[in-house]
Amino acid sequence: MKILIAGALTLAVFAALHIPVLKKRKGIILALYALGMILFFAVYNVRTLDKILKFYHPTDQTAYQVEFLENGEYPDAFLDEFLKGRTVYTPNDAYDTSKDDELSGEHGDYWMYYWYHAVNMWNYLELNKATVIKDDSLSGVVLSDEQKAYFEDLGPANDMLRYTFTLTPYEEEWGNAFYYYWFYYEFVGDSRVYICPENIVDAKELVVIWQHTNEHDTDSYYIASKDYYDGVIAR
Repeated sequence: MKILIAGALTLAVFAALHIPVLKKRKGIILALYALGMILFFAVYNVRTLDKILKFYHPTDQTAYQVEFLENGEYPDAFLDEFLKGRTVYTPNDAYDTSKDDELSGEHGDYWMYYWYHAVNMWNYLELNKATVIKDDSLSGVVLSDEQKAYFEDLGPANDMLRYTFTLTPYEEEWGNAFYYYWFYYEFVGDSRVYICPENIVDAKELVVIWQHTNEHDTDSYYIASKDYYDGVIAR
């Protein structure tokens, strides 16, 4: 709308400058036009300050639309509100690789995977006001196809994890936005979030399980209420 109004004013001034009577006042017209545009943009921007995205904070870097939640396109359009005040149990299987390729040969995965797949999710959960409990008993859990049937696809996880780069302790290449973009878009493929809807709405404690989904370092994340996970899914 702002551009349309500015364009209309510009065309009006352009037309006015072609009127013979007004040509002699060209300087005055252009000065009034410039002043009017400055005032217009100033007033317009002040009135829309609450709609301006703040790019210095990761939760503000994606412009969410209502249909994202309806279509399941961005799970963090739902999770950033859902996680607040909840306790989340997760595996405790992150390795500090110390920028060393040694673990790649030992486990067969890309070396930074051993940091990214867990630590970035912990950062994401804590960023959204959840209390994280790292549970060793959940480490190495692999959900069967029967267990996965309890979950519904909430959407891709790539964006929500890509924006956790501001929380990384790495100050070099491995901690910047470009590296995260490459890792979550060019390397791991389609990383997704699945949620078990049973008893989830009022649950104060949740479980998040992550595991490989293909031959690459792609993790998908499975969220369920702890009571339902312990009593039904994990039995």
